[in-house]
Amino acid sequence: MKSQPSQLMRGAALLGGAALLSKLIGTLQKIPLQNLAGDRVFGLYSAVYALAVMWMTLAAAGIPVAVSALVAERIAAGDERGARRLLRYAAALLSASGLAAFALLWSAAYTLSAWMGAPEAADAIRASSLALLAAPLTAALRGYSQGRLEMGRPALSQLAEQCARVAFMLCALGWALQRDWSAASTAAAVHGGLAAGAAAGLAVMLIAGRRSHVYDRAERQASAAAAATLAPKESGRILLRRIVRVALPVAAGSVVAPLFGLIDAFTLPRFLQSAGDTAAAAMSAFGEYNRGVALLQLVSMAAGGAAAALVPSLTMARSGPGIDAESSAQAAFAMRLAWWFGGAAAIGLAILARPINIALFADARGTAAMTVLGAAALGAALQAVSAAVLQGLGDLRSPAFHLAFAALVKAALNAALVPAFGITGAAAAAACAYAAAAALNLRALHRLGALPVPRFAAAGRSALALAVLAASAAGGSLALSALTRGLGPRSAALLTALPCIALGAFAFAAALAATGALGPREWRALPGVAGSRAERWLHRLQPASRRSPETPAKSGSPPPAS
Repeated sequence: MKSQPSQLMRGAALLGGAALLSKLIGTLQKIPLQNLAGDRVFGLYSAVYALAVMWMTLAAAGIPVAVSALVAERIAAGDERGARRLLRYAAALLSASGLAAFALLWSAAYTLSAWMGAPEAADAIRASSLALLAAPLTAALRGYSQGRLEMGRPALSQLAEQCARVAFMLCALGWALQRDWSAASTAAAVHGGLAAGAAAGLAVMLIAGRRSHVYDRAERQASAAAAATLAPKESGRILLRRIVRVALPVAAGSVVAPLFGLIDAFTLPRFLQSAGDTAAAAMSAFGEYNRGVALLQLVSMAAGGAAAALVPSLTMARSGPGIDAESSAQAAFAMRLAWWFGGAAAIGLAILARPINIALFADARGTAAMTVLGAAALGAALQAVSAAVLQGLGDLRSPAFHLAFAALVKAALNAALVPAFGITGAAAAAACAYAAAAALNLRALHRLGALPVPRFAAAGRSALALAVLAASAAGGSLALSALTRGLGPRSAALLTALPCIALGAFAFAAALAATGALGPREWRALPGVAGSRAERWLHRLQPASRRSPETPAKSGSPPPAS
């Protein structure tokens, strides 16, 4: 039988992997949506989606995490009946909040769309609000399963929700395009996928729960006998109060995350119209802006997903109130990886913005904004990783406060830059806001003593590796653009972007190893590198002066005998 820590780590990895895959599917589905429906529908979809995510976050408000924690507490005490009673109260509370949020969003759809500067978005807002009838209850059931350390059902539910949403979206999009529906009607049809996904996620939780044999009669009888020896059960009012008290700190952080998209949805179309655009042109420009946002989300998601794996190890490594040497070393390594990954992504997106834009979205509109959003990738990666490291070290509040401050920076800079520079100004505002959040997180890590003082030599080696990346990507782009000139625009862009991305990644990894910025201890910590061909190749590039004594000078030669 596996130990509980092992089961917990395995379950956390399963749930985290499902969440990452779910987000990846949700991000990638934006590409066919824009390709088939165009930037105006894509802009309407993006604006309403940001609003829907905020409302679904508000309706749940951290209660699933509270349910998970409180259920785990009761299961540990042997109080199975109390855990199920807690689920009933949480489900009732979340169902009520979801119903209230649905009613408010449905009735205020025209008002909210007018505030956005896009009155045609009202039907899409109403379509998205249907998801609030099922999503909060699903969240309560997932929290209950997680509290019991049963991660399979929540993971399957997340994947089913996202797959059903994307499948419905594509079917609705095909139907709308075949019948030549308006942009507003098409966006509303596509947003029906949110309700379809929420229903699928709920169905998986209910069906899997009924098929599970966890709650057999013998266990219920044993639980009832154990419950008789426990303290008297809490009243419903006290139980609800406990749920809300645990949920509020989590809710404060979770509500902050969707703010960037919501700020853009409520400010960009209006500011663009104030600069002279029509409502339709402003929404098309908003769609062009969200091309780069989709790529930025991929970078942030990859960095955040990798960093999330560090949280359990950092938490377990802490042996007391201070930061020990092992925790500090792990935090420093995570931040070095964030600098490398974010810097490489920023330079690559900035240099290859045009071919990537054409290859993914069929034309070059919005390339300038995508180039600037590429620069935001560094701040986004640093913010995602540093937030995870702070949470792993026990500081749960700082990342949320810093991101909230960054959202205010984003709103202020949108007002200052968008009327003059359009969506490129909005991209610059995003770059500054992510940089502000990252800088505040890094300052918090330094105050905790988790990061050493930066060394000039180490920074120089990393900068040199990034320069090699930039030169190889730019040179490859120029050469391949000339070679593919006779092909169609999209084919030429694809045959330019993909080889240059591979060439840049190869050159960057080689430069990191050749300069000594990446050493054996670092690359062996990366998954899949130790003992592989990649490690032998990295050994060859490593400067002789920096090789460890046991490192062979030539690949394939045996290590010296001890």
